[in-house]
Order: sequence, then structure tokens, then C-alpha cells
Amino acid sequence: MTTVTIRTGKVDEFFSRAREAALRADRGEPFEGKVTISFEDPNEMLMLLSGGRRRIMLEVMKRPQTVQNLANILSRNRSTIAKEIRYLEQKGLLSRKKAPAEENGSEVFVEAVAPKIELVAMLG
Repeated sequence: MTTVTIRTGKVDEFFSRAREAALRADRGEPFEGKVTISFEDPNEMLMLLSGGRRRIMLEVMKRPQTVQNLANILSRNRSTIAKEIRYLEQKGLLSRKKAPAEENGSEVFVEAVAPKIELVAMLG
């Protein structure tokens, strides 16, 4: 199971975590199922999970959804949902997968990369 942590922090903290991960790899230790997304600016971190994006994440953490299903559930425009999904996918929080459709062809589902997201913010 992957754990996602979104946090604020300085660049030297990021490199310290990366160095520790490299040392564990050098010792042959397995990688933890853990992803950390870091921001120096707390405002940028908060923008990542704005109200609309947070609602998308909450829906896909319950179960994978199509873009159209999300637009219907959230009562939002399909193109807006698609744009937000691309942004969240670029940040590493969502992925897409194809699955057989009830009728001919296949559908693309959006799913969260982790069942839970931890937010860690330090101000000051």
C-alpha cells in the first residue's frame, strides 16, 4: 500500500530525506511504499488540494471513477474536471486505467495512488 504525504519543507530537508532513502537502498533495504510531495511555500501546498480538487480526490479514493461520473457526482463541468484530473495526475496523486465497458470498448477510470493522504504543514 502506498502512503502519500504532502508537506511543506525546505530544500535541505528534501535532500536529507532523499539521502536517507539512497543509503537504505545501498544497504539493500526495500523501499517503503511511500511518496512525499514537498512544497517550500505552504500556499502552494494548499492550492494543490483546493476545495474542488479535494472533492475529486475524496471521490476517487472511495473507488475509481470516470471523468463523466465525477462531473455528475460533483455537479461540475466535464472539461473542468478533466483539467483538474490532469493537474492531480501530474502531481502524482492520480493515475488512469482502462477497464472493459458495459457496452462495446473500454472506459478510462481515474484512481488515487493511495487510499489516504497525509498533509503536514509548518508555518514560520
